[in-house]
Amino acid sequence: MGSQTVSHQIPIIDFTDENLQPGTETWISACQVVRSALEDNGCFYAMSNTVSMELYNSIFALMDELFDLPLETKKQKTSDKPFHGYYEPHPIVPLYESIGIDDPSNKEAVQKFTNTMWPSGYDHFCEKLNLYAKLLVEMDQTAKRILFDAYGVDKTHCDSFLESANYMLRSFKYKVPQKTQNNLGLHAHTDRSYFTILHQNNVAGLQIKLMNGEWIDTDPSPCMFLFLAADAIKVWSNDRIKACEHQVIIREEKERCSMGLFSFNGKMVETQEELVDEDHPMQYKPFDHYDYIRFHMSSKAEGRIKAFCGI
Repeated sequence: MGSQTVSHQIPIIDFTDENLQPGTETWISACQVVRSALEDNGCFYAMSNTVSMELYNSIFALMDELFDLPLETKKQKTSDKPFHGYYEPHPIVPLYESIGIDDPSNKEAVQKFTNTMWPSGYDHFCEKLNLYAKLLVEMDQTAKRILFDAYGVDKTHCDSFLESANYMLRSFKYKVPQKTQNNLGLHAHTDRSYFTILHQNNVAGLQIKLMNGEWIDTDPSPCMFLFLAADAIKVWSNDRIKACEHQVIIREEKERCSMGLFSFNGKMVETQEELVDEDHPMQYKPFDHYDYIRFHMSSKAEGRIKAFCGI
């Protein structure tokens, strides 16, 4: 593993700035920073207090309750989409377990998930998760509007893109390793989404790999939301944007929990036409996002996105 450095190398966009509105100098500056950050290392921070400390504490307390449910309950089918279910600890990654909630900004979808986990109902869980997800979706859509502006893509294309978005909220839990276990929480990988927004419970462990090969620790503070570019946005940008490789290494004597909002396309994933020219010929064929996820889950090939749809 490469050397570790502090996380200030990752640019920060202040999402609390009232001047972060399309057309302002603040917005134009954010466009420049986001584009550079994604092309260099595939990630940036959004700093925001939109998620109050009360909601933040509630969410992670509710995740403890969710993971404390019986294994048979957590393993129940909650979605027909690939990668949207429960992952129990595995001999290769025994510290890790994870569970996904499909369409979390939709109150009815969260209610359905809640009733599966708690058949007698749990209104508090449903209301808090739905509110939290809506706030993260708003951040995701703001970031994508910044991204489209950064590349000079037509606003109507952005609107259509956002309308076709599907979301999944996934919670990750990592146990403290025993003396006989190593401290690998989750192996190095890139995600299959467009963006992944990671929000942590103030326990360190998440690392990202910079373009120069260095692994750096990320900031787990409650006000910091780490945006990771994933495989689909690499395709969207015609290889201009780097998909961010990341991993989890457990070094604290505390259980670690994080929340991740994953954005997918309900239609086709395809390269933005404005980003194809003589200097940047088309690199990928259009594809169904969930077909790629299925391929990724069954393939061991290096560079799966190129293997799946590369030209």
